[in-house]
Amino acid sequence: MLSLVLGLITLSLSAQQYQYAGLFGENAYDIQVLKQQEDGKSVLVLEEKERYSKHTFHPKLGTEEWVLRDEKENHNFTAQRTNDQIKIWGTFQGESVEKTVDIDERLWFNKLDHGLSEFAVSEQHELSFWVLKLLSDLDPLKMEAKKVGTESLTIDGKTYEAVKVKLTIDNFMLSKLWSAELWYRASDGLFLRYEGANGGPGTPTTIIELDEKVD
Repeated sequence: MLSLVLGLITLSLSAQQYQYAGLFGENAYDIQVLKQQEDGKSVLVLEEKERYSKHTFHPKLGTEEWVLRDEKENHNFTAQRTNDQIKIWGTFQGESVEKTVDIDERLWFNKLDHGLSEFAVSEQHELSFWVLKLLSDLDPLKMEAKKVGTESLTIDGKTYEAVKVKLTIDNFMLSKLWSAELWYRASDGLFLRYEGANGGPGTPTTIIELDEKVD
């Protein structure tokens, strides 16, 4: 696990910018993604209409800090991990929040697509990790990622050799209720595509695809 996490902080020292196209049901939106280094740590910044998030990664913990500002859902909070606890403070669904949740030694990721890039190109086949649920007062939930093979993926006429990953809840019964599929470029783990529901039963399918690299 340590070698997997260390890979998270070996991104290029220069900032990398990408644009992704999202589709939630019939609603299309754009996502601007910036990968950079700050104080020797890998940082991921995502911006879309009415939403901003910043993820700072730690060499042993996965996510060290997650900042979310969402005008539509009325979120404006910071979540920060120390050892096996995550402290959360700010505003959640318009209400003041200040609490600490207990987890264990597993990694924590709250950006499931980009956060799993290093796992996708590692020798590891399965990964169990934590997320904080936006639909349930930021309660911790264990997730599981499994590699299901390599295949060709074509986006806008360009074909990539891609590692396919299946994402489920790390619970035998709950894993039957929700899953998502993700694809990563086999050469370097660049996130290419996400397909799955971002919510409970009946939620429209969300599709996110790489649109372009911004020079």
